[in-house]
Amino acid sequence: SNRWAPMHLKTVLLTRPPGSNESLADSFRADGLSPIVRPLIELVKKPVDQEMKRISLDLDHYDKIIFVSKSSVSFGLPLLENYWPQWPSRLQWFSVGPGTAEALSHYGVVASFPSLAGSEGLLALAGLQEVAGQQILIVRGAGGRELLGRSLGGSGASVTYLETYRRLMLQHDFSNLVQGTIVILTSAEILENFTSLSSNSLRGYHAVVPSSRLEQIARTHFFQGVTNAGGASDEALYDAVIKVINSSGKANE
Repeated sequence: SNRWAPMHLKTVLLTRPPGSNESLADSFRADGLSPIVRPLIELVKKPVDQEMKRISLDLDHYDKIIFVSKSSVSFGLPLLENYWPQWPSRLQWFSVGPGTAEALSHYGVVASFPSLAGSEGLLALAGLQEVAGQQILIVRGAGGRELLGRSLGGSGASVTYLETYRRLMLQHDFSNLVQGTIVILTSAEILENFTSLSSNSLRGYHAVVPSSRLEQIARTHFFQGVTNAGGASDEALYDAVIKVINSSGKANE
C-alpha cells in the first residue's frame, strides 16, 4: 500500500506566531497534506525603557547570559548590539536548546546548550553547576517561566531578567476544524489558548508538542493523542506529524 495514500485526508493546524509557520506549511503541502495556518500568539517588541537600557549597558557586569527561546534572541540581540559593538570577553553564553543556539550563531555568538531543549536540560549543563555568587542575566519575554531563575537563585546566583517582548493571544473560530486534525502546539500559552478556543471536544484532535513538559500539560486535556516531537525545529515537528500519520494509517489498515 502507498504509505502516502491517506495524506490528503489529513489537516495539520499550525499555530506558531505570525511569520514562523510558512516553511513548515509548504513542506506539508508538498506531501499532499492540507495545512491551516492560524497563529494563536503574537510576539510584540517592548519599547526600550530605562531599566532595559541600564541592564544592557551593564552587560559586562554579568558572568553568564541565558536565552530562553529564538524570540529572546531576535528581540534581545539587536537591543544589546546597540550598546556593544564587541561582546564582553568574559561573558559566557547559554541557550535553552539547539534552535536558539543556532539563532545566536547568526550574531557570531557561540552558546552552550543541552541537546534536548528545555530549562531542565539547561540547568544540568556543567557551566551552570557552580553558580554561587555569580551574576546571571536571563533574556526572555515578559512573564516567562520561573523555573530557571528560581533554580539558579536557589544555588546562590544573583538573577536579573531582561524582558524584551510580550505575548498577545490571538483569537480564531475553530468550530469547523475537522475531526482527526493534527494540531502543532509549541508553547504552554499557545496550548492553553487553543483549548480555550475549541468549542468541540479535543478528543477529535492529535496534539504535537516540542517537549516532555508540554506533553504533560497536553495530557491533562483530552486529546485523541499527544506526540512529543523532542524539539521545536521545523524538522522535528515535521517528522513527528509524519510519524502520527503513518501510525494512524497502520491502525486503519
